[in-house]
Amino acid sequence: MTLLERLKIETCEAHDRIENAIDLDRRIASREAYRDLLIRFHGFHRAWESEAADKAPDPAFFQSRCKTQLLARDLEALGLKSDDIIRLPQCRSLMPLPAPEAVLGSMYVVEGSTLGGTIIAREVKNRLGLTAETGCAYFRSYGRDVAAMWKSFGTVLLEASSPEADDVIVETAQKTFTVMHDWLCETP
Repeated sequence: MTLLERLKIETCEAHDRIENAIDLDRRIASREAYRDLLIRFHGFHRAWESEAADKAPDPAFFQSRCKTQLLARDLEALGLKSDDIIRLPQCRSLMPLPAPEAVLGSMYVVEGSTLGGTIIAREVKNRLGLTAETGCAYFRSYGRDVAAMWKSFGTVLLEASSPEADDVIVETAQKTFTVMHDWLCETP
């Protein structure tokens, strides 16, 4: 079994839990609800990117996948000012990221959500009329390169694979799903 197969199997329950709990229909029913969802994603990504950046195995690879700026751009398009965005709450209950392998486990969750973002982007366009330029850049983060970006992440993940690293990667992915679930579903 490859590491990607193991991750998919061992995080399936956590993935389904967050997908069911997020209640996407409600979160994109109005511009206000959608903006509130983006605020929660911003709080997660801003804290997570800050924590993970120093421990990422390849800083340039990691930086090319950061999404806080896309979220800030979306929030500005939806009416928030830069000063308001800076003061938004951040997720403080992050999982420990003591090593590059832990960052990769956490990135599995973040990169995987980018795949799902393409479906969400279509729904946001259909329901709210928003595009990458008008408030949906985050969910369209890689544009047409989503599959290529996922494939390149998978290559990096498999190159890092070893029996010891795999346990850390899987454990951190599971913890990341829990933290993201709790943060996105928490009432601010």
